[in-house]
Amino acid sequence: MRYSKKQFNIDYQKLKNLGLIVLGSTILSFGSYNFNYQNNVTEGGVLGLILFMKNIFNISPSITNIIIDFSLFLLGAKFLGKNFLIKCIISTITFSITYSIWESIGFVVPSFSGNMIFASIFAGLFVGIGVGLVVMSGGACGGDDVIAILGNKFTKLKVKHVYLLTDGIVLFLSLLYLNFVQIFYSLIAVTISGNIIGYMHNEEGLDKQKEAMN
Repeated sequence: MRYSKKQFNIDYQKLKNLGLIVLGSTILSFGSYNFNYQNNVTEGGVLGLILFMKNIFNISPSITNIIIDFSLFLLGAKFLGKNFLIKCIISTITFSITYSIWESIGFVVPSFSGNMIFASIFAGLFVGIGVGLVVMSGGACGGDDVIAILGNKFTKLKVKHVYLLTDGIVLFLSLLYLNFVQIFYSLIAVTISGNIIGYMHNEEGLDKQKEAMN
């Protein structure tokens, strides 16, 4: 069977997107375990909530990630496109599997608890690059995008304001296991990761993606 150039390009793009999703989710899980969790640097949104559940209730992110994300995917399934949901599911499963692998191996980088600036920088870099790669593929690493899109759809809030609101709520909850100084370092990580994601896929692109899914 012969394939046309157009079919080949489509298959190549799908394979490329799959590779970005797997690579990005793996980078995200590595950074979340070795930098965020090890040094008590939290994140906003769903990832921050997952870290909150790990520190307060000792529930592995490999479990809570699937429960929280899939619940949000079901909530937004009516409004989001099929391809977007498939990519989100692949990302969620990849994150859960690779995070459980990192847990079984143990920390592979030294703790930066004595130099939290470096911990925050590395945490922000790994989260930003990991999420950014998945977003470049047209997917999402978690339910944050579902919340942002639905929030923008049913309220007057812009997508970036919904992200800011969810990040703020999660960081406030994180005060239950982190002090104000640690929250300050977490804000540094959130700022770095947010700027990286914005650079890799700016808000205009996310809004266009949202419009295409409606």
